[in-house]
Amino acid sequence: MEKIQIVHTREQLKTISDPLRVQILVLLIEKEYTGQQLSEILEIPRSKVHYHLKALEKVNFINLIREEVKGGTVQKFYRAVALSFLPGAELFPYADEISQANRMALIKTMDRVKERVINAPSKAFFEDDKYGTSMMQAEVNLTKQQFEKISNKLNEVFDELNLMEKENESNPNTRMYYLGSFGFEISNGFFRGK
Repeated sequence: MEKIQIVHTREQLKTISDPLRVQILVLLIEKEYTGQQLSEILEIPRSKVHYHLKALEKVNFINLIREEVKGGTVQKFYRAVALSFLPGAELFPYADEISQANRMALIKTMDRVKERVINAPSKAFFEDDKYGTSMMQAEVNLTKQQFEKISNKLNEVFDELNLMEKENESNPNTRMYYLGSFGFEISNGFFRGK
């Protein structure tokens, strides 16, 4: 799986402007699924899931990665081709569509965060050390360059996390943690009443 795939065509952009397709893509970024598994998770008909899988596959956002025969039925497992999808410069004339696609992706990602919080073990929120849970929110006035600098530092932290995880593949003393990062411009601040 690639870290980033650049979205080059308007057809690709339109494909990920659909909220259900974004939701499917977010799931397939996390792990491989069959159409039946996605149907059960999303509680929608399998035929509808397959329709959207074909649309995502057509624009090369997902791949069929393997097939298994189970009870005489062929199960097809799909996975996203990248962890992140970013618009190419040639799509900038379609700013409204880019904005909608990015907004949908963020909303669906935040839905997954909410799901992880709800399903986390109780000890995740009551540890005897001060690092059981990590939360951070900030509304700050920054220049675009300062925001980009902070975003780059966060990306470096996530690169470091990926290296740590690889180092810990055979370490039995690890625990699974969820870490996320969001950042975007806002019109009004809630914390300061602006």
